[in-house]
Amino acid sequence: MRPWYKYSIDADVRGKKFVGLDEQYHEHAAGMGGYDTDEAYNSKSEFFNNYFFGYHLGRLQCYDEFIRRHLNKEDKILSTASGRSANELYLMEEGAYNITCSDLDMSDEMYRATVNLFPQFKFYRLNILQSPAPYTYSAILNLSMIYLPDDARLRTFFQHVSQSLESGGKLILDSAGSPDNYLSYLIHDCLLKYEVCLLRAKKLFTTGKLEGIVIKHHDFRRTDGEIIAMANEFGLKLQDKSDYAFLVEFKRSYFLNKIISASRAAENIFTTMGKYIPYIRMFCFYKT
Repeated sequence: MRPWYKYSIDADVRGKKFVGLDEQYHEHAAGMGGYDTDEAYNSKSEFFNNYFFGYHLGRLQCYDEFIRRHLNKEDKILSTASGRSANELYLMEEGAYNITCSDLDMSDEMYRATVNLFPQFKFYRLNILQSPAPYTYSAILNLSMIYLPDDARLRTFFQHVSQSLESGGKLILDSAGSPDNYLSYLIHDCLLKYEVCLLRAKKLFTTGKLEGIVIKHHDFRRTDGEIIAMANEFGLKLQDKSDYAFLVEFKRSYFLNKIISASRAAENIFTTMGKYIPYIRMFCFYKT
């Protein structure tokens, strides 16, 4: 496990400002772009065009491809840390999957707007880091969450998931970030750390304004082996794994993004290198 930091320039900050881990639901929701309702809730097509197709660099479509390979429509499925539930709603709408969503919270406004648009939507409040689900399921989904907890809380997560699964049940899990290795270290802890200082200097030169730097403890990166070993401790054995999104980590860099966008040859080279740092790593575990 390695702490994962993000660096940004902020005109309202003097010098450097450190921001710690998100501790509350509203903090994480803000970091994910917010879970407010908007005009996208006017119709199903607007909702999916805004929050599924191409959303967050197309990662939800990667999730969907892997989920459909491993889950059946007959499965009784629980989604944990569902957020806006776009993946789950698309599965329910397009494939008639039997899914119940859950999260730490959901505003009354968002719940009403979602049910109005998708009457089959089922939701209850659940903190999977604090307790198992009140019922057992044949499959559990967890997307874009496990970068948040430290190792102790992640072990609790796997324990509660195992307790919430029927024997032989499946956990579909997204690592929510690239693996911890030398290449991801060079990008996140070296390149991006110092690149933000260069961009800050460039902005000072062009605008005459010296802006501050925000250092956000975004959470944690882990190797495949760390995730698999921790799941194994609670009777969850790896059945399948797929990697997606090989350019995302490079494109975090202003300068590398310019290089990648300049030619197809550069894009192909970085795509090949990116197989060592896939942004999306999907795991399918089964309960022994």
